[in-house]
Amino acid sequence: MNELFDICGIPAFLEPWISRFYTPLEIDLLTVLNDQSMTVDEIHHQLGAESIDRFLARAWRRGVVRRLDDGRIAPANFHVRFESWALFEGWHDLPEDIKDRLNRWELAYYTAKHRATVASLKAGQPRPTEDACPEYLLLEEVACLFERIERFYLWPCNCRAMVRGCTLPQLTCIRFSNARGIGWEISRDRALSVVKAANRQGLMQSAELAVDNQGRLDGALCNCCNDCCFPHQLARVLDAEKIWPLSRYLADLSPEPCNGCGRCVRRCPFDAISQAKKKKGLPPSTPVIQTTLCRGCGVCATGCHQKAIRMHKIRESLLEAYYS
Repeated sequence: MNELFDICGIPAFLEPWISRFYTPLEIDLLTVLNDQSMTVDEIHHQLGAESIDRFLARAWRRGVVRRLDDGRIAPANFHVRFESWALFEGWHDLPEDIKDRLNRWELAYYTAKHRATVASLKAGQPRPTEDACPEYLLLEEVACLFERIERFYLWPCNCRAMVRGCTLPQLTCIRFSNARGIGWEISRDRALSVVKAANRQGLMQSAELAVDNQGRLDGALCNCCNDCCFPHQLARVLDAEKIWPLSRYLADLSPEPCNGCGRCVRRCPFDAISQAKKKKGLPPSTPVIQTTLCRGCGVCATGCHQKAIRMHKIRESLLEAYYS
């Protein structure tokens, strides 16, 4: 069993719960692979399992193994298995302390993976277009971006599925490729309607995009909350609140059309908007935006029925042409 933990990078505290993540035959498969790759025929010879093609296809979809370009099969890192398990399978049969440890383990991995990039961005270095760095998008920018995307796949939000820190909708992530064939392909119009509905419910739009050497886009459009989203958790850990996701706008509130309803105060995910308590017999006060806390996500502006809030651009993205 210790070999299995080393092969897949499984945290040691999961040993009593390993059967929640892998079937006995999947454990045998990973043990046979032993941190190397094999052909389907070699695996069949070693395991002798019936319906080996169906078994391996299921193991691939579940994040147990990965398929190499030459068709060989290799073990998948446990981070892949954990995401698939959290999205579609588990949680209900694990103790709360184990769930919390799993999420801390995943956040530590995510933070370590992006620490150098965040430090570079904080130092003012340009962002490489081949790296998928998150940045806030306004709704109109999402619509422009979607015109340049060929295919759309609807996924549950892996952050909210793992962290479970809020009750906001989970079926909100729009990915532009279909890893392991488990996303639902939807139309461009449907994808945009999902994003607009998420925004109405107070979720922020954040693009994680990369551009290959032929100018093609890949990545995802995330509809994020501040409670569960891993990029926002990383920002708190690394003191990178304006960098990760990248803040490109600031909200500006005009007192004249504002009626003091306070909707923007309630919608702001970062408590950047405040409003004095209403005094009896007097009209409500105009909310105040604290620019040092504003991330430019635009959720306040889309929720303002008086259209009293405008978003002013303070920074351009390297991907600006895709949003305009």
